[in-house]
Amino acid sequence: MIPTKIDRYVLREYLKVFLVLVAGVVAIFVVVNFFEMTDKIADHKPSPKAILRYYAWMLPYLLSILMPIAELLACFFSVGEMNRRLEILALKASGIDIWRVFLPILIVGVINVGIGIFLNWELVPKGRLKAAEIKAVEIEKRRKLPSRTFARNLSFFGEGNRLYFFTYINAKERRAQGISIFSFDKERHIKERIDAVAGKYEEGKWVLEGVIRRTFKGDEEVFKKHASYVDTLMKETPEQFLKPLGDSLMTTPELLNRIDFLHRAGLPSAEERTELAIRFLFPLMNFIILLIGLPLAVFSGTRGGNRAFSFGSSLFLAFFYWGALQSARALGETGKLDPWVAAAIPNLLFLLIAIPLILKMHR
Repeated sequence: MIPTKIDRYVLREYLKVFLVLVAGVVAIFVVVNFFEMTDKIADHKPSPKAILRYYAWMLPYLLSILMPIAELLACFFSVGEMNRRLEILALKASGIDIWRVFLPILIVGVINVGIGIFLNWELVPKGRLKAAEIKAVEIEKRRKLPSRTFARNLSFFGEGNRLYFFTYINAKERRAQGISIFSFDKERHIKERIDAVAGKYEEGKWVLEGVIRRTFKGDEEVFKKHASYVDTLMKETPEQFLKPLGDSLMTTPELLNRIDFLHRAGLPSAEERTELAIRFLFPLMNFIILLIGLPLAVFSGTRGGNRAFSFGSSLFLAFFYWGALQSARALGETGKLDPWVAAAIPNLLFLLIAIPLILKMHR
């Protein structure tokens, strides 16, 4: 398709507003967040460089979540203004389909979907982790990034190609319960499984109680029981098991790796699969929001259209989507719905909202 003068005009009008709004919504978030941290900044007096580095590492995350809002507002300000100048009406009167007029904007939405997926692949989780470290160590002047003191149903992929699962682990008490340890070979086949009723970390080593060891060699299984067993390969401390590398802070390759090992070990992975699904499906909002925002922008400039109502409705829909996504996340993580189905619900819901708006715009 060869871009026409109309394509270039529509694209220019939209992009000059969209790019300003992307910078604007990010700047608003940064300013609000900065004022929330003023007490900590006043108390600990971090260097300006540390503060700048913190927000620089947060930038990929901010872009990934704020781009749909910027797109929605850009529709309202650019297309709405074109419509109030009767340019949209003139194009329709000349026989050009309204969606053909908006095609350049829709292409930008598709490109932004790709950008969102690219950011979520590695840059967002790496940036959030690095920003958390800078905030803890350089801004709040802590020795290290704080970690949880206890957790339930915790999985952890550690040294030596080993996957750990704890029903309960407590760093302060230096103990754990319901321990399962899976050792894998280079082909990711399970070569050993250790199940323990409980474990205690003392004098730099883990002492496991009520242990059943299974060693797999081909089709053979060697079965042993131990009342007490010291696992010399278990190098991690309770604090390391509880370090804040949750699903949202893992890169997508790391997340895929964990899901694969959990699947091979027969352990639940609903939380990990839900996080993976959201990383791929949330960026679709960059396109779906245009199917809602473009009709609203057209209605806002028509006779009898309520501009304030359309603008408020657009913002409400953007934030409502975020709330729906968090509810869907809970359904996926608890296993009540398949993770991919749960993550798709907000997108499907907003597509249903878009359909009557699209039909009304053609009347």
